[in-house]
Amino acid sequence: MTLCFPRLRAALLPTLALLALAGCHSAPTRPVSDTERDALAAAADGQFDSAMRVARMYRAWNDPRALDWYARAAATTPRTHRTTGAEEELGTILERGRLDSSDTPQKPEAVVLKPSPRKAFRWYHSAAYHGSPYAMHDLEKWYERRGDMEGALRWRLRSAVYLRELYKLQALRDATSGSAKPGTPVSSAPSPNPVIAAIQRRAERGDAEAQVDLGALYEAGIGVTESKADALRWYARAGDQGNVYGQYLAGLLQGRGGRGLEKNVDAAAGWFARAEAQGFYMAAESYWREAIAPPFFTFE
Repeated sequence: MTLCFPRLRAALLPTLALLALAGCHSAPTRPVSDTERDALAAAADGQFDSAMRVARMYRAWNDPRALDWYARAAATTPRTHRTTGAEEELGTILERGRLDSSDTPQKPEAVVLKPSPRKAFRWYHSAAYHGSPYAMHDLEKWYERRGDMEGALRWRLRSAVYLRELYKLQALRDATSGSAKPGTPVSSAPSPNPVIAAIQRRAERGDAEAQVDLGALYEAGIGVTESKADALRWYARAGDQGNVYGQYLAGLLQGRGGRGLEKNVDAAAGWFARAEAQGFYMAAESYWREAIAPPFFTFE
């Protein structure tokens, strides 16, 4: 189900997480203050600001009910940089296992949470799939810390494409012996990098995430011969399967154009509309118009 219904997964994740959090943390027995009563009454409007006010109030009090309210804030619509920010805050809290921002050891009586890397990852992942560029970076570092270089590569590539930082990936190009240059005899072509080869195999078998990865590799010229046309082809294949990154990156590539690929803003707008329909906030027109605008400087 996870692979077949990405839209359903994205839609249900905040709700399921909210239910899970609500069952995991008991409320303290202290009397309800006027501040708390007023904040809770205001939060009945279901709006992001009201939910975040309660979340941060409880967080300041070291009250684990903050998690429930961060989840409520994250679940509000429309998706924006603020809702993904709430998801990231939840991820950070759960990864650290504490509500404060200090790195000093906690006193035993102040410990109200335990680290939950699995839950933290879910929130980082949710933020990334709702369009947060910060969550892309968080996931890259997450995989790096755990020695998963393929996972780290995925998020480094996606972040670099969005930020127009492919020029910073020369070390990756040097480290991967990909496809031979055009015209090289097959008998003398270098062996492909095993990580790149694995991505290619999965992409050919229809794995949408691998198709996005392969598209980014073609766009960056890492392990394969750089080709924006091939990059778009793989992004589009993933996007047609409902993969939101395939849709968004296809929009970026067509909206920006480049060597061997004519700029097509109308086609880009169609891809962005599909991504926005899945709650990817950066696919809103106010964001994508800025993202495809020519940069002041280019290093590519």
